[in-house]
Amino acid sequence: MAQDEEVQENAAKFRAGIGAAISSNIAMIVARDAEKLDDAYTRLTTLQSWRTFVLDQHVSTDSLGFFAEAQNDGLTSSVLIASGLWRSSMKSLRSLIENLIQCLYYMDHPVEYRRWDKAKYRPTFNELFNYLGDHPDIRDLPESLNAVADLKSHYSHLSNVVHSSSPEFRMTGDIDGLTLWRTAAADVGKWSKTHKNVIRDANLILLALFNIHLKGAGNKGLRESLSIALPISKDDSVKSELGVKIIR
Repeated sequence: MAQDEEVQENAAKFRAGIGAAISSNIAMIVARDAEKLDDAYTRLTTLQSWRTFVLDQHVSTDSLGFFAEAQNDGLTSSVLIASGLWRSSMKSLRSLIENLIQCLYYMDHPVEYRRWDKAKYRPTFNELFNYLGDHPDIRDLPESLNAVADLKSHYSHLSNVVHSSSPEFRMTGDIDGLTLWRTAAADVGKWSKTHKNVIRDANLILLALFNIHLKGAGNKGLRESLSIALPISKDDSVKSELGVKIIR
């Protein structure tokens, strides 16, 4: 009984300290890395622009459920990194990719979605990437605009983080002590770089699939938004290959 009381006392101490620790982490990370957090939020607005200008009008509600979850994953990742939960923040970035490619797959496969909804169909993510890679609107694009391989590479990297496939991905650096937080500037920097690359390549894939809605003077607001996530070095190829002028 005494042992149970000790465990309960330790549990209460642990619970009581969580809020203070997270608050301290947020204060420190925001003070040092506010720009990286704000940049990530700004990049995520490109996904909302796709929703507002294109997807809400041209993609089924069933498929949009995955896209909405991808948006939510992006915000969750920012909350987690600001709290010091580094590996969990990377898990959310992986989930963003998963939900994005499921959205794009099931918008073309409504019957398979119905089977998925009944837990009768579960394609592997490798199969989903292969589908996108062989998509007629993507497969013949020049390497600079074909982001499927890059997004798959990010997914593989993030999967290694999720599964702690290397000591560098562990939260715990010492077997004699447990570490809940990774708050170093280098760790936030790694997250920020990965976030930037994931959102860039997500936008490139969306652009390849939905460029017809952005040609000419179409959807000016979305073409302005794309300048947030896509580097200026891609503007000429986007214009020549996809017929879309990004507005900066």
